[in-house]
Amino acid sequence: MSILDAFYSLGGKTNKATGEQNAQETEEGISSEKFPELKLDMKNADLVDLTKEWKKKWEESEVYSVWQEACKVNEEYWKGKQFDLPKSDKNRPLIDNVIFESVETYLPQVTRRNPDPMVMLSRKAEQSKENLNFASELQKELVEIADEIVLRLKLRKSARHWVLSLLGVIKVGWDLNKDIPTAKALRPEKIILDPDATVDEDGYTGKFIGEYVKKEAGELIDLLEEIGGEKEGIKKIKDKTKDNRGTEVTYIEFWTGEYTCWKLDDKILYKGKNSHWNYNTKEESPYNEDGTPQTDEEGNIKTVSVPGVNHLSVPSMPYIFLSVFNLGKQPVDDTSLIGQNLSTQDLINKRIRQIDKNADSMNGAIAVSLERAGMSIGQARGINDAVRRGGTIAIPAGSVNEALVRLSAPSLPNDVYLQLTDTRSRVRDIFGIRGSSAAGLQDEKTVRGKIQSRLLDTDRIGGGFSEYLEQMADRIYNWFVQLLYVYDANYKGKDLPKIRVSVKDGSLLPKDSTTLANQAIELAGQNRMSLIDLYKALDYPNPEELAANVWLEANAPELLLNNDSRVQQVMQTQKENAGNEQKPVSKSINFKDLPPEGQAQLAFQAGLQLNPEAVAAYNESKMKKEATKDIMVDLGKKAINDINQNNQQIL
Repeated sequence: MSILDAFYSLGGKTNKATGEQNAQETEEGISSEKFPELKLDMKNADLVDLTKEWKKKWEESEVYSVWQEACKVNEEYWKGKQFDLPKSDKNRPLIDNVIFESVETYLPQVTRRNPDPMVMLSRKAEQSKENLNFASELQKELVEIADEIVLRLKLRKSARHWVLSLLGVIKVGWDLNKDIPTAKALRPEKIILDPDATVDEDGYTGKFIGEYVKKEAGELIDLLEEIGGEKEGIKKIKDKTKDNRGTEVTYIEFWTGEYTCWKLDDKILYKGKNSHWNYNTKEESPYNEDGTPQTDEEGNIKTVSVPGVNHLSVPSMPYIFLSVFNLGKQPVDDTSLIGQNLSTQDLINKRIRQIDKNADSMNGAIAVSLERAGMSIGQARGINDAVRRGGTIAIPAGSVNEALVRLSAPSLPNDVYLQLTDTRSRVRDIFGIRGSSAAGLQDEKTVRGKIQSRLLDTDRIGGGFSEYLEQMADRIYNWFVQLLYVYDANYKGKDLPKIRVSVKDGSLLPKDSTTLANQAIELAGQNRMSLIDLYKALDYPNPEELAANVWLEANAPELLLNNDSRVQQVMQTQKENAGNEQKPVSKSINFKDLPPEGQAQLAFQAGLQLNPEAVAAYNESKMKKEATKDIMVDLGKKAINDINQNNQQIL
């Protein structure tokens, strides 16, 4: 596989008023500037002009300017830089950063585990055993890839970018070192988008995407020489860096569905087709029976078109976006969770400052009468310091009560503290984490109330965010399958069944570990769950080994504990004793066949005291009764026969 097949680069304003933009949506005719489509045979100069227009359109749009300002404010508040203090002021700002608490409680809940991929055969595919096994094995491979690249942490990073920057971006590609599909969360500020596009349930609707990529000059030159980059572009890099291979170069990588190109200033570094797609190929027609190739009328060898096997329906740009609060007007969200809580966070900080100032004032200041105390202004200013140090104050004459007065501020009303508590809870409610934090549950006195609050959080996050993150993971898994079809030799060039790839619904919903563990233990106690599944539910690191040890302990403990010298000694002793013991011959006899003395002895062993003579008398009496019974039965049968014969004679 060449680098070209799997290159991976993870590595005057025209603002429009909002009213004009809304009016443009309802006007007939051309609603945006006409840009030529990016084509592989386009001249480099035309390609440079086109990409410059794309970049200019994005960076000079009102969407971009408003978005950049919102990103800056959100990030500053998340960091806790919520005040513009003078540089000379070295004191830390007195804040209660509930926004940071809410964000960092919110995100771990929905990214605690990797999303569960599901691979199923398409309804139109043949439901054969071979195809079903293919879908099952592919699902297992997706699980392994997600674990290898730590997908849940990449989703968390992308979700944090969404919270701070109103957009989450993940780029997929092929990792040449691990030889597996991979993904990388990008900062949205590094992306160039179409301001007239949007992100909806079907994904990004724009025709192009640009990305600022940074690489060392030497690495970039080697890559371009390997994949067939433009000579003028390579020369541009060498001139710009003065042949210093360690200098980092930032260029822009542009994508459309069909093509990609790299641009540095006014030079194109590389242009080519979408490398993440299996294009149709041509092969020679099957040979004739005599072994000669088939030819047309002009003598040319006939060829047949072989369609490329792909999972995606069309060539696509390898970027996946996370957008939730989007009205369909722009590619970034119209608002954010942080943006909705900025004024609330300011109010919290304001109340904190008021309470702190009041607490300082309650320590009391001292008012001094210079005339009655007989002091100068300079002497009076030192009284407060002396009181704080526990020193002594002396006045020349007069009463101390008349010369000095301690002034203390009254305590704040209780409503101030209640509003502070309510405002903090309001922020947690908007984020949906009130029942997920200790501070949010401190007012709940019952276990039932705490559980209900937790369930409300799950519904809030599940319906408001986690389903969007699951959809993002869904697209990532579909892209992974596409990349496997293109780059993995186990899939490339083979006739593969049509499949459907999705994510299990609710796999990213917040789940309480204690509740899940209790449910698993209860199911195992009712024999409704195997041991290995129980250990997996309890998140043990080696569930298979634990389950095997339980079975060995019950059935073959010597195999489980054979490394212990004491166990080996006991096993050896038992083996020797088993060899020396002689098993008695097994005998069987009926109790009634024994003589009276034998019956008495056997009864004595069973705990019964019987007299042999009494046993003999009992047996004799029993035999007589049985004999009498037999005689009576015979007499009864004879009488019945006689009656039947008399009746026949009468008839």
